[in-house]
Amino acid sequence: MFVSDVLGSKGTGTVVSGENVDVATAVKIMCDNRVGAILITDPKGKVSGVLTERDILRRFAEFGTALGAMPVSKIMSKNVLTTNPGATVQQVLETMTHKRFRHMPVIEAGTLVGVVSMGDMVKAVLEEKTQEAESLKQYITS
Repeated sequence: MFVSDVLGSKGTGTVVSGENVDVATAVKIMCDNRVGAILITDPKGKVSGVLTERDILRRFAEFGTALGAMPVSKIMSKNVLTTNPGATVQQVLETMTHKRFRHMPVIEAGTLVGVVSMGDMVKAVLEEKTQEAESLKQYITS
């Protein structure tokens, strides 16, 4: 199974914000869209970071209520690893597990086409294994 399959089933809607948006606005965007992370883009539209609930929580412990007024560029995770639609789910899961992060932008020909999460990847593996088990069950009983 490939990343393109996951994007095909979940859709490619990605929540994006600019680097100069303050953290309070980013939190509202995340809440309104019911997502745990947003991609942050530079003025040219390229992904420059990821802001997650975990980033916000950890920085709140450091900055307190002053965090809301800070630009997301000050607290986002930078040096974001990306994948492409042709990567396998297994490859992405291994990268996410070893590098210890849960959201990965999907880039094709230099353009953002979506984002996948650890949950998306696990769901895809479970669906694939369930289909394999059903196929084997049908083969054995026929």
